[in-house]
Amino acid sequence: MSIQDKENSLVVVTRCPDYEADAVYNSVRRGIELSGGIGSFVKPGQRVLLKPNMLSAKGPERAITTHPSVIEAVAKIVIEYGAYPVIGDSPGGVLRGVTRVWENTGIAAMAERIGVDLINFEASGSSEITSGDYTFHIAKPILEADVIINIAKLKTHTLTLLTCAIKNMFGSIPGFRKAELHKEFLKPREFARMLVELYKNVKPALSIVDAVVAMEGDGPSSGDPKKLGLIMVGEDAVAIDAVAAQIIGFSPGSIDTTRLADELGVGVGDLERIQLRGDGCDIRPDSFDLPSNKKLRLIPRPLARMISPFVWLKLIIDPSICTGCGLCERSCPVKAISYHEGKCRINNDDCVTCMCCHELCPEDAIEIKMSRLAKMII
Repeated sequence: MSIQDKENSLVVVTRCPDYEADAVYNSVRRGIELSGGIGSFVKPGQRVLLKPNMLSAKGPERAITTHPSVIEAVAKIVIEYGAYPVIGDSPGGVLRGVTRVWENTGIAAMAERIGVDLINFEASGSSEITSGDYTFHIAKPILEADVIINIAKLKTHTLTLLTCAIKNMFGSIPGFRKAELHKEFLKPREFARMLVELYKNVKPALSIVDAVVAMEGDGPSSGDPKKLGLIMVGEDAVAIDAVAAQIIGFSPGSIDTTRLADELGVGVGDLERIQLRGDGCDIRPDSFDLPSNKKLRLIPRPLARMISPFVWLKLIIDPSICTGCGLCERSCPVKAISYHEGKCRINNDDCVTCMCCHELCPEDAIEIKMSRLAKMII
């Protein structure tokens, strides 16, 4: 049995100074041992799906994706216990080739070196699942795995404010099914509620967070790397996200997914009911830049309605950076992006600021522009 009960959750935070292989392995192993040991979550002979964050085809130094050394450490621990790990995700920009994502993130070379298979969610098919008012098309490798270990990356996010353990399981939805969900659940709270329902249905046995180098600012892809030197481990992804949010400076209850999951009994989001262990529990960064739109979401609704014509946020594609690859145009759930003279352009009258394009642009060509009043509020 893992160290967990219905009223409280355990989160282990260990120090990890860098991505050197031995340092990462020792930190991850220590975190798992303090969580009850790998045997609390995995049995010998089981097929274990490792689900990292493979958002885009960028190098690990960008802090956009889970670092391959963290995935490698988890895989080795699973192999040593006598189980069989595989690695799978539904990365952004998959139409340009999932192999490109695997190679650029360093995950392909790592997997080949230790002899672990990579699973293409898009090529593996999906199954439809209905959960309350929600319908999800979930990749079959998620449903067929004996055990799922969620290996997330700690980052800010311009829509959900935080992307960590809960949000990482959104990769259970293959391909452009994710864009359909963005379109159906446009508002941040609605989208967060959907993520919680999805997490409840694809709940991993264990979550591990790469916070050795996190991302601050306008994440999840256009922010800046920020060294924290931490690995987080726990059975309850909700509790992990609550602790992660506190570490980087969010106030309690400000992350919709964590608050809603706690209210619905999916996990523990109340910091007072979370037990901390490990030598990294007291580590806090001197500063951490939160998303530029964070304070806009805190304006009371009556006031927001009054000043809304003067407080706006728009997404603009910089034509000097845009390569015209079309990934944003294909990913836009409301078809608000079109081509103009070989470049992509956003029609802000149709844009719903779901941030899909900002999240996926491989060139970081999409900027967040704000009105003068919005900048004053922020």
